[in-house]
Amino acid sequence: MKASLRPALGALLILLLVLLSVEGFRLSPAFGWILPLTVIAGAWLGWALRQAWIYPAQLARAEAMWAAGEPASAVAECLDRTPLATGELGYRIRLLRSAADLALGYRDRAWLDALDAHLARLPLWKRPLVAQAFRRVGDTPSVRRLAWGDRFIRLAPRMARLRHLQGILLLRSGREDALHEAWVHFEAALPLAWDDPLVLEDLMLAGLQHGREDVAERALELLATRHGDPRLPWDRGAAAMHLLRQGRPAEALALVRGLPLDQRRPAQLWLAESVSRRRLGDLEGAWRMIGAAMDHWPDSFRLWMERYQTALELRRDDEALQSLGRAWRAIPAGDEGAGEALRQEWQLRRAEFAFWWEDDPALARELLAKLPPEGQGDHHPPLLLQVKVALGEYEAACGEVAALLQRIPGDTDLLLLQADCLAGLEAWEALLPFLDGLGEACRERAGFWHLRGLGRANLGDHAHARADLERAARMDPENLRYLLDAGHGCAELGDWDRAEGHWRQALQVDGQSEEALIHLAEARRELEDLEGARRYLRECLLHHPESADAQARLAELEAN
Repeated sequence: MKASLRPALGALLILLLVLLSVEGFRLSPAFGWILPLTVIAGAWLGWALRQAWIYPAQLARAEAMWAAGEPASAVAECLDRTPLATGELGYRIRLLRSAADLALGYRDRAWLDALDAHLARLPLWKRPLVAQAFRRVGDTPSVRRLAWGDRFIRLAPRMARLRHLQGILLLRSGREDALHEAWVHFEAALPLAWDDPLVLEDLMLAGLQHGREDVAERALELLATRHGDPRLPWDRGAAAMHLLRQGRPAEALALVRGLPLDQRRPAQLWLAESVSRRRLGDLEGAWRMIGAAMDHWPDSFRLWMERYQTALELRRDDEALQSLGRAWRAIPAGDEGAGEALRQEWQLRRAEFAFWWEDDPALARELLAKLPPEGQGDHHPPLLLQVKVALGEYEAACGEVAALLQRIPGDTDLLLLQADCLAGLEAWEALLPFLDGLGEACRERAGFWHLRGLGRANLGDHAHARADLERAARMDPENLRYLLDAGHGCAELGDWDRAEGHWRQALQVDGQSEEALIHLAEARRELEDLEGARRYLRECLLHHPESADAQARLAELEAN
């Protein structure tokens, strides 16, 4: 029967019943009781028919539409014609209606629909009583209200919404033991709320906020397994970032990757997928994802900083620096709150880039000086200490390293930094015994062999110095300094072919290295290839036209 004909047919049946009852009363007043009984019987029969045949058919149709991916608005419209559904049938209808409203973005309506679903399961006499628990409550509930909450829970112990509400009211109450009592109710609500994504989401977020990661994890597991439909917009971004903090990028990626791009409203969803891909080693995939995110969120500071990190790992330094510039412009104005925290984060990242990628420790120190001590990062050794060593402040740095070693004795990084300070102070006689006394953990670092090679070279032990310097270069073949010094070690012994090999490798690391080009020219001249020497010097001047050393050497070769 068409839905449009049902109201007309119902009206005709009611009119027929009324006419029959009136005719019976006219024939004999004794038949007047037929009218109310007929109306009651007709109402009950209409409700029973709906419960037995009409509503189950509509629910089956709506479930099929939802499963087939039809628009949520069509599913909601189909369920609108089931206002009298009750019991388990009403529960299923209202839960599906809640999911459809949630997919449409009507979060408040979805919350009320889910509440009606749970109320529909209760016996008729309990529903109006339990429904009173969800009336509007002030910000600070009274003791009487909390006591009534406990009574409602005893009345409907299997209703997750009651326990969830009681936990929220306890958190608002300000009582001394409120937090503990609230979490007792939240934990009790969790297994009962397996079919309610809105309550599960709230429990997950509360768990993350209050440090109850066990509750958050259990709620997230239910959300992911039972409510993973991408049309249900629960907070996958917060969940994914939690998984990333736990070092579980594969799970975070599985959580967000199925979401259609046009439905990723919070920028956090784009960020979560990009970070997950980057940590899993899919750098190109992360770069594409962050590029697509920029089209939707061009003013997101967090996305620009993720683009900066991805560019660094892809060795696209220019793109990284550009991303830092855009991130600075995305910081909200204001000296307090989130704006100041973002500025401090940006300054720290810019200082790192200046120190490690631009080889500009002076700029790094200038930026770090603007930050409070707690905002200077958690680097080990401290970044400011490394900057001092790079700027040649060896005595001051050596004292700081010694103080840190008293707190962390035997730390490999600090011991090698102390050795670096001794090398900077040219205390070669003290450096070698210090290095020889270090443990096996230090010997596994390329820096150990590099420093020992420098110490031996400065003490005139060139044969052993070359072995140590070459070992450092083999352990870290991407380190330009190690390659250049390994070449110097060979040159000191007159092995120019071997030195040239190290300097060529250095040129592969940095194709414009002034020092590598000049030393290659020197090697070519020693091997009597004057034209090759001139070619390297001209290339050096092409990249570094102000290089006085290259100019002098080229002038000398041209004169000869």
